Amino acid sequence: MTTYIAYILKFLFRIKWWLIVCPVLVALLVYIYMGRQSRYYRSTTTIYTGIVSGYDLENGEGSRQDWNIINNAMDNLINIIKSQSTLHNVSLRLYARNMVNGDPEKDVNGYIYARNYRSEVSHTPQEVLDLIDRTSEDKTFRNLLDYEVAEHGNHVYGLFHWTHRYYSYQALSRIEVRRIANSDMLEISYENDDPGVVYNTLELLNDEFVEQYKELRFGETNDVIRFFEQELARVGSELREQEDSLRDYSVENLIINYDEQTKHIAILSRDFELRYEETRLNLNSSESLRQKIEAQLENLQIYHNNAAFVEQLHKISDLQAQITAAEAFIPDPASGRQPVIQPIDVGRLQARMQLATDSLRQITAAISQQQYTKEGISTESLVQQWLDAVLLSTKSQAEMEVVNEWKKSLDDRYVQYAPVGSTLKRKNRLISFTEQSYLAMLQALNTARLRQKNLQMTSATLKIINPPVLPISAEPTKRKMMVAAAFFVTAVFILGFFILLELLDRTLRDKIRAERITGGKVIGAFPGPGRFGERRFARQYREIASRFMGNAVLNYFDPRKRPNVLNILSTEQGDGKSTLAGHLAAYLRETGMKVRIASWNKDFDSHQKDFLLASRLEEFVHDTEGETPLAEADVVIVEYPPLDDSAISKELLQNAALNIMVAPANRTWKETDQLLYEKSVEMAGEAPTALLLNCAGRDVVQTFTGLLPPYTRLRKLGYQISQFGFTAVK
Repeated sequence: MTTYIAYILKFLFRIKWWLIVCPVLVALLVYIYMGRQSRYYRSTTTIYTGIVSGYDLENGEGSRQDWNIINNAMDNLINIIKSQSTLHNVSLRLYARNMVNGDPEKDVNGYIYARNYRSEVSHTPQEVLDLIDRTSEDKTFRNLLDYEVAEHGNHVYGLFHWTHRYYSYQALSRIEVRRIANSDMLEISYENDDPGVVYNTLELLNDEFVEQYKELRFGETNDVIRFFEQELARVGSELREQEDSLRDYSVENLIINYDEQTKHIAILSRDFELRYEETRLNLNSSESLRQKIEAQLENLQIYHNNAAFVEQLHKISDLQAQITAAEAFIPDPASGRQPVIQPIDVGRLQARMQLATDSLRQITAAISQQQYTKEGISTESLVQQWLDAVLLSTKSQAEMEVVNEWKKSLDDRYVQYAPVGSTLKRKNRLISFTEQSYLAMLQALNTARLRQKNLQMTSATLKIINPPVLPISAEPTKRKMMVAAAFFVTAVFILGFFILLELLDRTLRDKIRAERITGGKVIGAFPGPGRFGERRFARQYREIASRFMGNAVLNYFDPRKRPNVLNILSTEQGDGKSTLAGHLAAYLRETGMKVRIASWNKDFDSHQKDFLLASRLEEFVHDTEGETPLAEADVVIVEYPPLDDSAISKELLQNAALNIMVAPANRTWKETDQLLYEKSVEMAGEAPTALLLNCAGRDVVQTFTGLLPPYTRLRKLGYQISQFGFTAVK
């Protein structure tokens, strides 16, 4: 665990300048960029909607509210505010206001900055400038509306649909609208670089929002009211026509109250039926009595031939007919009915009737004084009885004539009223249906008007609680936060990049990476040329590294065996085998050992049969003049050809004290390198095979050798910390 922690710390130390310089540079650029940005001003307004707690004519105050409906209503209000139609009108009104009130020389308080006004005028075509009426914002707005056409070259159309910083939909869509908790309040805020533009935008938005809201809410209701008004007028006209038709028909047929009139006719018919039967009985009885009396009298012709008698008898008959006709219209006091027609003076007729009757009796008495019956009996009393029977018969006949006449009249009225009743029922039924339709339309109209009034009241509750104010100080910038964020994000990016690179990179570079990638053991590292500041210590680095490698190799030698073979291997040519072999040999010679170096490109041919089939070193390496004989050497360092160019027998690898695979720390360890290394380890069997990093950095070499020059206090402290010697004294 400690090793990996140290590795991580070394990794961070290695990329320290990337982690410091790049974030600082990016943060500096962000700082400069933010400093050049315009300062922004913010204004806020609050609108009371009255949706939650307002009075409702339909539901009443204090009724239970449906929160889903309320939330939907609030969302609708927010959508109305941010709709394109609302923002479009705000855009044109704002443009009209700024162009009317702007000043190119000085900043007008509450309107647009002078520099922004000049910029706007300079980019506006002359034909649009001609639309500006400096005396009226409304006229200017209407002129702009009339001029606007959905064309690419139309400047007014482009104000809203392009990317203008004040008038475009893109700019106005940054208006923030939110509901304050669960209240009736809507908070609208806007931010831009011109305080006058911010203030006027919100002010115009409030006005436009109220108008748009009213138009949307009233538009549907007004259409409904208009429909019901038209239908009500149509049905009312039909009802009046039907009522006029009923009136004309009733006048034509003399109908005032059909039910009462028919009831009266029925009563009259019943009364006249009774009167008819009574009159008929009276007539029959009087006729019988008259005939019986006339059978006893003689000389009746004398009465019939008497002009005065006949005249008076006709007079009495006429008067009786008049009396009977008049009595037919006199109500019965017991019935409580009122006469239909005002009766004549029956008393006067009866008085005349009495006079006529008395006169007739006198005439009859004068005629009968000298008359006798067949039996010789005086006829005076009998004539009187006959006269009474004649008068009764005359009266009955007169009454019968009147009754028959009225019976015929009643029958005619029955014939008239039968079809009239049916027609009246149809007309009344039609009027009733039309009247119901009229009342239904009237109720629907009243409901719609109540709805409209309710909408007017609820709309009227859209009140500006906190009107927008002209901001005088800019909003605090996010400069510090953006700089810090830029620094942090860049650092994280750099760290992530190098971590990813560290995980994917197959460069061996150091002991831990080399062992992780290859799966082998690294016994040392030899320095490369080094950076500019390290080159003056290059010789010391090589000597120290050679000494460490020599000591590490000695641990694998058998003192009892001579010679100890040290095989130097590599997967590719140019990995530094010769250099490492020379430094190892020099160090071992310094210790007093006899060392022989056998190189593939000097002492033997790797492509000859002797080498390819050799199982022992003596089979292909021969003693030469000037070289230490193999039998006398303590150590033989054999430099073999690259494994990707020539094969080595397993016996040569197995007979070695140590097989060293030279692996450049600054080269990619390819798959072929790994395969060749694994094959060598497999062929070596029990003979040890280790890796040695060549061209390694100073920090990597220090992992094996300890601190390398220069031995400054700062480097000693850094090395001490890298080795987790936080509390060490030395």
